[in-house]
Amino acid sequence: MRTKTIMMKKNLMFLALSLGLVASVNAQEVNTMANDHIKFGIKVGGNLTTLGTLRVGGEDYDYNYKPGFTAGIFSEFPLGGNFKFVPEVNFSQKGGDVEGTVAGTTGKMEQRVNYLDIPVAFSYEAVPNFSIFAGPQVSFFLNQKTKTYVNGEKTDESTDTDDIAKTLAGGMLGLGYSFTPNLNISGRYMMDFQKASSNDDDTLDKVKNNGFSLSLGYKF
Repeated sequence: MRTKTIMMKKNLMFLALSLGLVASVNAQEVNTMANDHIKFGIKVGGNLTTLGTLRVGGEDYDYNYKPGFTAGIFSEFPLGGNFKFVPEVNFSQKGGDVEGTVAGTTGKMEQRVNYLDIPVAFSYEAVPNFSIFAGPQVSFFLNQKTKTYVNGEKTDESTDTDDIAKTLAGGMLGLGYSFTPNLNISGRYMMDFQKASSNDDDTLDKVKNNGFSLSLGYKF
């Protein structure tokens, strides 16, 4: 009788352990499924960009960095392991200010250019909550405003688009951190591979959008 009681206790213990193991596995599977589906999100942040270098009178003048606004939507497609496919659509303010003195006259040009950026990134979660991402980017020109100053006085303001390249190919590389499963922050460096002007003038060959972006995102 005692032997049967001991055997019964062992069987009950084994059953309890088995049920606990099954429950643990099921919980892990449910958690994996919850974290392994397509997600969508919104993001908002700021840019700090420049237009590279402008050549005037045989001299090169570097554009200063110009702050701007960015906002958009994104989605995350799990690819297995720690990899994800992350396409985005962003409104992005870019541009730069350039200033120089030629023959005693100081000229300054402030240019704001707005684009619709479509980066297509692949991300990898190197450690929990921390990811790196990179990919190509296509930018579609929206509008622009250029202000010109001579010796500190504004002499012209233009929204002309004739010499602006309407589509640009580029790329980006960045880092991301997730505070929670829904809230994250990301920073990136982005650059265009093509010059921002459609004009064949070689003084504009080095005028290319590039700079940094920092944004806060929320996933649903």
